[in-house]
This record gives sequence, C-alpha cells and structure tokens, in this order.
Amino acid sequence: MNDDASQPSAFTGRRQRPDRPQRTRLLLVLFVAGIAGVIAGWLSHASGTNLPAAVLTGGGAFAGAVGLLLAIARHGEAG
Repeated sequence: MNDDASQPSAFTGRRQRPDRPQRTRLLLVLFVAGIAGVIAGWLSHASGTNLPAAVLTGGGAFAGAVGLLLAIARHGEAG
C-alpha cells in the first residue's frame, strides 16, 4: 500500500491533507522571507532609491530568502 499523501484515501476517495509540520514550515519560511523583503525594500527606499527600484530590491530579497530558507529546511529534513 502506498502512503503517499497525494493519493486518494481508500475510505473517502478524497485526497489527504499534507502533514501539518510541512505546511507550518512553509508558512514560516514565507513569513520570514516577507519580512526580509519588506525591510530590504524599505532600506533601499530610505537610502534614496526611487519606489519602483525599492520594490524590485524587496522582491529580490524575498526570492533569495525563500530559496535560502527552503534549502535550509530541506537540509534539516535530510539529517
């Protein structure tokens, strides 16, 4: 029998939810990355950069933080 969470349940025919710790970890990663992006964008704008460039800076910081934090979380699962 396959224990894959994406498989329909034998009793209800519905897909089972993913594990809560994984969902919580993902939300934590997105929250921390969002905070990092906002701070980076705010600091960029405070230093004199125009608003569109500050938004792009914040977006880049968010994307970089998501990648780094997901890699750290994945490494923690493997160990």
